[in-house]
Amino acid sequence: MFKLKNYLKPYSVHIILGLFFKGLEVASEIVTPYLMTKIIKIGINNADKPYIIKMTILLIVINSVAVLFALIAQKLAAIASKGVGKTIRKNMFTHINTLSHAELDKFDTTTLINRSVHDVSQIETAIGMTIRLITRAPILLIGSIVMSLIIDPKLSIVFIVALPIIVLIIFLIMKKTSPLFDQTKVKLDKVTSVTRDNLGGIRVVRAFNKQPNETARFVASNKELTDINVKTIKISSALQPLLFLVINFAVVAIMYFGGIQVNIGDVDQADLIAFINYFSQISMALVIVARIIVAYTRTNSSIKRVAEVFNTKNTIFSPENPKHIDQLNMPNTVEFKNVYFSYNNSKNAVENLNLKVESGQVIGIIGGTGSGKSSIVNLIPRFYDATKGEVLINGENVKKYDLKELRRFVSVVPQNNVLFEGTLEENLRWRNEFATEDDLIFALKIAQAYEFVREKPDFLKTKVLRNGSNFSGGQKQRLCIARALVGSPRILILDDSSSALDFQTDFNLRKAIRTSLKDTTIFLVSQRANTLKHADNIIVMDNGKVVDIAKHDVLLERCEVYKEIYNSQNKKGVK
Repeated sequence: MFKLKNYLKPYSVHIILGLFFKGLEVASEIVTPYLMTKIIKIGINNADKPYIIKMTILLIVINSVAVLFALIAQKLAAIASKGVGKTIRKNMFTHINTLSHAELDKFDTTTLINRSVHDVSQIETAIGMTIRLITRAPILLIGSIVMSLIIDPKLSIVFIVALPIIVLIIFLIMKKTSPLFDQTKVKLDKVTSVTRDNLGGIRVVRAFNKQPNETARFVASNKELTDINVKTIKISSALQPLLFLVINFAVVAIMYFGGIQVNIGDVDQADLIAFINYFSQISMALVIVARIIVAYTRTNSSIKRVAEVFNTKNTIFSPENPKHIDQLNMPNTVEFKNVYFSYNNSKNAVENLNLKVESGQVIGIIGGTGSGKSSIVNLIPRFYDATKGEVLINGENVKKYDLKELRRFVSVVPQNNVLFEGTLEENLRWRNEFATEDDLIFALKIAQAYEFVREKPDFLKTKVLRNGSNFSGGQKQRLCIARALVGSPRILILDDSSSALDFQTDFNLRKAIRTSLKDTTIFLVSQRANTLKHADNIIVMDNGKVVDIAKHDVLLERCEVYKEIYNSQNKKGVK
């Protein structure tokens, strides 16, 4: 569970010292009007130049030291706030990476980015503001009130009258703005999402001449964010003018009643000036309090959003006493026993799957879009857990294995071809960081990627740009397959990972895999019937249900769904 105080503990010394030095700075501000009164009463009224010079030097020293204290407090505040922010971001990133696909499905990528960047920055701001202002405001407020009461208790009645009005204004403004800050975060997520979609899919947008439509969509979401921000700022911006209105009326009242008392001799002119200065400090303290409350209201929304991520618990984890997988000597059988699976308790994506796959077999999975093909293979490395039934590897439920060992044993090439910035060599070593150059070349050759990589001037040191944008779709796909093959996995899952390949390259790839990875159990997910026709068994899926499981020739005779898919791809004249 996310608790901000746990992140503040390592910086408790910085926070305490920051508050201490800020308190000393404020103390100097409280003393200054009192010393000014002394200069007027004793120095100026008595024409005592040595006293004036002495007190002026004292004021300069006090205020110079106050500046030094302020700088120290600011530095300590920066160290604490930025340090806490850094730790929260690091822990959030680590936590997000521990979540299974099931938990990540609850969050959009955009909102996770905003929560780890904008919301954490808001928390940083609040921590820095706390150290800089939370001591300043009460000390300034209490100290100035005490000094005002000492100077003239009667005039302090003006402040006593003004204080409830000021508190009421602050309360009403906060009540109005608090829900608006939550809405602002949601609208920001939407704008970021639209921006991300368009930047990522800019080629598609241009290909379909949809720039005006996407611009309109962005303008609409941006307007929603602007409107809610403007509304929030309008209400928030009324706070200080209203406070100053009350404060200025109070100052006028002090001047009026103070002037009367000066005329009748009850109050000295110097004391009246000091009282006005102290009241100005009281007013400034109240403005600071208002700023802190606004910041805390905004931060409270950010803390809730950050806590929501941290409080999302991973449901897929390694057992306390896991079974160990012998990467070299164990067989690699896979069995599905009465397996059901659904996303977020919705309609079943897989229903009553029963299948046993022996070591070294190739299993094809085919079906229409959304039929549950990927759902089946995602259960093997435990990206998701079966809702009902068991998935077994070598006779043991996958839930009994250590996750890291399981995912080293099982290698997956997902539908989306993702390469990371760096070099080809760095990308290919993701499964095995100790792989030799020969291991990488071996994997590239199987994946039909060696020829175009060899032509690169830097070979394995070739730079990979963001999202692998310096490679074609087919090249990226083959490089992703090569990455999965490094380290010779015992179970290989190719989830529609040859869709960007031409038929000849696809054929060569399948042939190389069968020849070079004879002991590897392979799951081929594809919408191409020809890709799967030589598989040992083919699972035919339709709306989450297993329609049939058999070889290609048998399916052509008895399975209407498979026959329809095959004929649509192979009959002449069919488009």
